Amino acid sequence: MSALAGKRALVTRAAEDQDELAAILRGRGAEPVALPCIEFAEPLDLAALDGALRPIRSGSPPDFLVLASPHAADRFFAHVEPSHLRGVHIAVAGPGTARRIAERGLQATAPAHGAGAEALVELLAPRVRGKNVLLPRAEGGNPVLVEGLERAGARVTAITLYRTVPAARADPQGAALLRAGQIDAIAFASGTAARGFAALFGDEAPLLAARTIVACMGKTCAADAQGAGLRVDAVADGGLPELVRALEAAFPPEPSR
Repeated sequence: MSALAGKRALVTRAAEDQDELAAILRGRGAEPVALPCIEFAEPLDLAALDGALRPIRSGSPPDFLVLASPHAADRFFAHVEPSHLRGVHIAVAGPGTARRIAERGLQATAPAHGAGAEALVELLAPRVRGKNVLLPRAEGGNPVLVEGLERAGARVTAITLYRTVPAARADPQGAALLRAGQIDAIAFASGTAARGFAALFGDEAPLLAARTIVACMGKTCAADAQGAGLRVDAVADGGLPELVRALEAAFPPEPSR
């Protein structure tokens, strides 16, 4: 039996991104509890975004397109038709984003192991020297990806596709369960979600998190969580399935009877 069986786990991703992680948790017997700690918002400068995407729509696409999340893929394809990307090498952060690309009749490459910006740099570095790389992403995205690709010799254009902002308020049901000590685990899939949790609960956040098992997806996420004063029990080297496995492994074994 899974160590997560019967456990309540907070899903801290944005409301639009809850389903995939929640489904994986249910598959391991856990009860996912929605508590979105971040929200998505339009970029402040829509004209700059339109200007950056105009060459693609005019028939001058980049050599590589890098999309780091399913939400980034959805936002990008709200502005650009898939037919404009024929012949473009598309790289994505994980299988969830790859599925979004496949739904539009395109193929994408994802890292075989690892998570986040570091894994994407490792995947792309041998291939991008002298190439034009378009990176549509959240405002204030991890600089490691841009810096790593530039060190590899790529010409990187990073554009703000959307903003990730702290959730305005905590979900009442999730927050009540957390404060009542009825949450067993918290899964953070991004550093922004961890910071959003800290912003939502303020001085309470470290104590509330410490009552649970906390898992983070990737070293950057873990560093952001720790920087926000949260204890981290497990760090996943991979995507959402690895995040759930890391959470599962962090629970102490049940005492033998």
